[in-house]
Amino acid sequence: MKDDGRKLSREVLESYRIRAITLRDKMHYSVKEIGEIFGIKYESVSRWFSQYRRGGIEALKERKAKGKARIVNADDLRWLQSVLQNVATKYGFSTPLWTGTYVRILFRRERKVNLDRSTIWRYLVRLGLSFQKPEKRYSQQDMDLVKTWISKEWPEIQKWAQKNRAIIYFEDESGVSLAPVIGKTWAPIGETPVVRVTGKRGGVLAMSAISPSGRMCFRLEKRKVNAQVLMEFLNQISVQHPRRKVAVIMDQAPCHVAKRIKALNEGSSKLRVFHLPPYSPDLNPDEKVWRHMKHVTLKNHQAQDKKQLGRLVIGALRKIQKNPELTKKFFENYLT
Repeated sequence: MKDDGRKLSREVLESYRIRAITLRDKMHYSVKEIGEIFGIKYESVSRWFSQYRRGGIEALKERKAKGKARIVNADDLRWLQSVLQNVATKYGFSTPLWTGTYVRILFRRERKVNLDRSTIWRYLVRLGLSFQKPEKRYSQQDMDLVKTWISKEWPEIQKWAQKNRAIIYFEDESGVSLAPVIGKTWAPIGETPVVRVTGKRGGVLAMSAISPSGRMCFRLEKRKVNAQVLMEFLNQISVQHPRRKVAVIMDQAPCHVAKRIKALNEGSSKLRVFHLPPYSPDLNPDEKVWRHMKHVTLKNHQAQDKKQLGRLVIGALRKIQKNPELTKKFFENYLT
């Protein structure tokens, strides 16, 4: 069966066209015979010779198709790049994060261009962007206090630690829920998998402290964390370093700024406590311990009660404790 050649590759068609000229001019084959040889329709072969008469052999060579004209120009991309540096709420949307739908609506509204979703994604990737889940920042965070802590207080802590040969720890507490973080799995299309978890409420409370050198201390706590409980944990950390002073950095939770805790900085105590600015969990690397445990180690956990969950949490924290290289990664690019 003859066809018009559209199912053949461009390279094959080019060789057919050039060979057809040889067959006709040197071997005196007719257009019909050449069509029979290549399995190409008479009209297509005749069109080859018309192209040859108008443009010579160059007219028969393979050329890249022009394709559809671009509807987004360089100015549009520069405009989009500047727009995406702002939050989406600035342009009238209800939430601050940019989605493909938001970009599509804005292009239609501001540039009078209607783009489909795949085209939008392609342009966003061309701009060096990727689809990411942002980190949370508290709206109550005072950036002036944060800048002061980074530029003045943190260097002073490091200077004190170096002078006194002290080891620095960052401390935090976190609750671990019986309701686990559910991850993704492979399943047949259209058949959503089911993970059975307990319907009981509650969880366990844990405390941890990590150092840039990869050390880690932790404990599970059945009581509410108050100044007394925190003192016990700080002493647990201090005992690990009988010949060295210890600096512990923590947030400003009520029990962290209690009089008993602040009193540790008075006199010749080997333990010093420093505080982060309010609402600044992003400055505490120990937060990454809980993120790793909940979203990696204990993701999809099957604990049915607090006792089972407690064993899982201890196992997860011990696993981190025995892996100093992992703990060091929690400090990568810290304040750089």
